[in-house]
Amino acid sequence: MLDKINKNEGIWSFFGVIFTIATFVLTNQKWWAIVVFVVAVLIVCGIHWFGKRKLKSFSDIRDTAKILFIDDKECQIVTSLLRNNFDVRKIDDVSSPAIDADVQWANMIFVDYKDVGKKLFGKKEGLGLISELKRVYGNKKRYVIYSSVQDFGGLVEFPYIRKNGSYDEFISLITTEIAKL
Repeated sequence: MLDKINKNEGIWSFFGVIFTIATFVLTNQKWWAIVVFVVAVLIVCGIHWFGKRKLKSFSDIRDTAKILFIDDKECQIVTSLLRNNFDVRKIDDVSSPAIDADVQWANMIFVDYKDVGKKLFGKKEGLGLISELKRVYGNKKRYVIYSSVQDFGGLVEFPYIRKNGSYDEFISLITTEIAKL
């Protein structure tokens, strides 16, 4: 339970408790203190609910997602996403992660494991590039390793999807990751 309370909710709850105690001490009326406490709890719950609204529909996800694929080869999924009105771009590689316009535009980035980022990161290739993107942009964007080479399950901190994953698998991953923004 406590891990779900963010810092602001904790501060508001603290002020609510202090205000309730002060109201009880100053007015010496239990019912008034209880009313004030209930109102404070409702306000905190309202702040939490409005602040944490989830994307509700497929069109919300589609309208929010700005998806970039960094891959030196053709990507069939890009065509499928474009057909379904997603905002998608594809580039072959990134020469400067901090200033690339496509990278700055995107809020979700799929990075191929193999043959991208070689000039900047040598043998690390896509893993080096995705780590650098995370270092530069932090949690402002979502990052996914996208490859047909191997399953990275548990080996790296990023989600992974196979290039030959189904459209539904991509949509599920996009939905999950965009909701985290």
